[in-house]
Amino acid sequence: MKKLAIGFFVTLVTAAAGSLSAPSDWLAAGDQGRLAETTSRLRLMQEPKLEAATDTSAIVRWTTNTVDGTVVRYGVVHYGVDPRHLNQIAKSSNRWNRGLPSMSYRVQLSDLEPGLTYYYSVESTDATGASEGIHSEVHQFTTQRQP
Repeated sequence: MKKLAIGFFVTLVTAAAGSLSAPSDWLAAGDQGRLAETTSRLRLMQEPKLEAATDTSAIVRWTTNTVDGTVVRYGVVHYGVDPRHLNQIAKSSNRWNRGLPSMSYRVQLSDLEPGLTYYYSVESTDATGASEGIHSEVHQFTTQRQP
């Protein structure tokens, strides 16, 4: 019994960290709700989309639901020309209106090369720079060619 309790605790801690899901039949109804709240409180309400692009810049937009935290938030775009190496970062500060159920982010990427395909993923952080736990899938866009 002691071995089962320790295994259950390790699974629960790991599941709360988001890297493993505990089978729902292992948890009491109240524990299922708390676990779901911990692992899925902040989520993308609208996937990242390319709002505009020129030959040397682009604007990426997305929306998340809001959770408690700092009023100042940052939208962060990780990008690059290789989808496995998003080694450039653009970010923009936003002020959270606590009366709204969602937060929209718009981030401008500058100094891009004309005619190249860029890959990107987004996240949001609080005022201290701590990630709020969302990282989108990798998306792509191509800048316009110069005339």
